Amino acid sequence: MERYDVFVIGGGGTGSEVAFQLGERSDLKVAIAERDKLGGECNHYGCVPTKVMLRSAKIAAQSRDAARFGVRIGGGVEVDLHAVRRRAREVVDSQSGEGAAPFERIGIRVLLEEARLVGDHRIETASGERIEADRIVLATGTEATVPPIPGLAEGPYWTNKEAIWAPERVPDSLVVIGAGAIGIEFAQIYARFGSTVTMLEALPHILPNEDEEAAASLVPAFEAEGIGIRAGTSIERAEHDGRGWTVSLTGGQTLRSDELLVATGRRPVFDVHDLAAAGVALDEHGRPVLTGTLRTTNPAVWAAGDATGDLLFTHVGSYEAELVVDDLLGRPRPRDYRVVPRVTFCDPEVASVGLTERQAREAGLNVRTSALRFEDNERAHIDGRTAGLVKLVGDARTGELLGGHIVGEEAGAMIHEVVALMAARTPAAVAGAAIHAYPTLSESVKGALLGLAEG
Repeated sequence: MERYDVFVIGGGGTGSEVAFQLGERSDLKVAIAERDKLGGECNHYGCVPTKVMLRSAKIAAQSRDAARFGVRIGGGVEVDLHAVRRRAREVVDSQSGEGAAPFERIGIRVLLEEARLVGDHRIETASGERIEADRIVLATGTEATVPPIPGLAEGPYWTNKEAIWAPERVPDSLVVIGAGAIGIEFAQIYARFGSTVTMLEALPHILPNEDEEAAASLVPAFEAEGIGIRAGTSIERAEHDGRGWTVSLTGGQTLRSDELLVATGRRPVFDVHDLAAAGVALDEHGRPVLTGTLRTTNPAVWAAGDATGDLLFTHVGSYEAELVVDDLLGRPRPRDYRVVPRVTFCDPEVASVGLTERQAREAGLNVRTSALRFEDNERAHIDGRTAGLVKLVGDARTGELLGGHIVGEEAGAMIHEVVALMAARTPAAVAGAAIHAYPTLSESVKGALLGLAEG
């Protein structure tokens, strides 16, 4: 029976980072197993290919809008879906095309098959190999959840995977169930590719995890593109008749569409593992019970990345990989999620960090807010992109930032000024006094900081 110092189950971004860092920073005997493709969900079915599609969608939209800027483009703008996907594959391959080779060069064994945790320190592979490991890292990722809507499971619905790689052509119509980040991005992709898109969200507003005022500022931009948004909507049934979908809403309304995308959330993938035999407990939401250093209830087993079931962001997975490696090498440090940025890469982008206004008030904090709309920013008018806002949430007593929310062009880059200020605990008045270049969108961050400081 082969024995390893550390065995990593899951070769996505987090698991790969754990294994690679251990290979570079230690003499430990390390192996990693991946049942699908090294690089994981983000690289092959999520972050990377969707951002390629979003880039193509944005160029298409800008081309259609060119006349407003005095630029004439002859003929109509068409999107070649196969060419977009070809480029997506090229980008994915450029990031993970070497496969197992980088790991093997530094002495890490790579198993391209499923590996199951079957007991304390014990692993079994799909080919029947039995392995022992002193320490095990679960970086098993997540999978899309499907709501219990009658008829839905019987039809050929899309998840993020199918929405990227399955269609042979752009559908004439698409219904998207779920208006979180995944649903929002795909809705705009396919609307700009030429589909008639309707979004359905059970909660009162789109992007339910975002600040309500920030999320609301995105709605006019989407509606201007013809994307239908129905928040606070309940679905009674979804049926596929072999040609398309019929979605029945509470109240008697029905929608017809060629395709239906389910984007209602994700859950950790632990079904194949015997967690009980390994002494790994889950909470009532199916997430592993973890210590501050990401150890499970079995101190020889860690869980990191999307497998934690919380903060499902690639950059959080990378951070957690560093925490796990430090703990494995005897330098433990507790996790800290006070300052975690998140970005929805629609157009305009939605970026945020820290607490929403509602979260801050519900926490009983002494809250002060400041918001500036890009309608008041000269660079936004120069660029012809005035949708969105900068909203800051602060502690009225200390002047410290509690959260930041930006909807606008390049919001994903702009939010990092707020990230840096929160990480350094810099009072809004100090940061607001700093000179910001003109004409830039970042002047709106300065204005919101001054508004927060002045009350």
